[in-house]
Amino acid sequence: HVEADRSGGTRPHFHGLDGLRAVAIVSVLVFHLHEAWLPGGFLGVDVFFVISGFLITALLVHELTSTGTLDFRRFWTRRARRLLPALALVVVVSSLIARLVDRDLVVALGRQVFGAATFSTNWVEIAAGQSYFDRTAPALFMNFWSLAVEEQFYLFWPLVVFLLVRRVAPKARVATALVVAAGSIVAMGVLLPAGDATRVYYGTDTHVFGLMLGAALAFAWGSSLRTRLLAVNTRWGHLVTPAAAAVLLLLMLVLSNDFAVTFRGGIALASLATGWLLLAGIDRVPGEPRTWLQLALDLRPLRWLGQRSY
Repeated sequence: HVEADRSGGTRPHFHGLDGLRAVAIVSVLVFHLHEAWLPGGFLGVDVFFVISGFLITALLVHELTSTGTLDFRRFWTRRARRLLPALALVVVVSSLIARLVDRDLVVALGRQVFGAATFSTNWVEIAAGQSYFDRTAPALFMNFWSLAVEEQFYLFWPLVVFLLVRRVAPKARVATALVVAAGSIVAMGVLLPAGDATRVYYGTDTHVFGLMLGAALAFAWGSSLRTRLLAVNTRWGHLVTPAAAAVLLLLMLVLSNDFAVTFRGGIALASLATGWLLLAGIDRVPGEPRTWLQLALDLRPLRWLGQRSY
């Protein structure tokens, strides 16, 4: 359904996304608290990417089809208001605390703050040769790499969506997003070095496929293909939905960032499973009872956490 936004307009609201976003956040937090508890918990970032790709694209397509244009300034301002205050607070407070706790934590702090402030952490750290997986010398703000990928997506994707919606047929929009996703998946596998995987993990080019898979789903959802998606879910959802949930959980339990298979198909498979769970979570047939997945994703604690996630 649609809901009013602060500017007085309307935008679509998808039940289930907040709950799925909370699952992503919890898995990442558990992974960073104690990796042995959930070795593949870092896949929560990729769950988040799929959600973001879907939601942002759906919002852009809705605005274009309902108004005939895109208010780029309002879009980027809304993203800035959501992200910048918390980002500035975290950088300032964390830097001060790090100086008090351990001076080693502020090594190369200037470079890291620059990356955080310009949403280029992933490329700044790649250029500096800083490993994401080196447990002996972690960078204070290394986890801002994913925020950098998302912000780069927010900056350029509205322009691409505008051109695609204006000049390309709906099915071709879906195909375009899927081709970019496939290229990114292949690039991650091909460019994976024998040693440290930081380059392919951090790189926007090699890690944009989750965002593109979500975008492809949004393009399909906003077109006549939506009917086919609903039909597929109605016919096969009772089998595919539990399988997708089991696959995502299994990957989080067994994958490790030390495995080559993680970067040669593992992360992509997790993203595909997330795409199906997203579809199954938002697909509500009028008059039909909600599914077990929809009931679970609508639990109040999950919605509360998802709505406050970064």
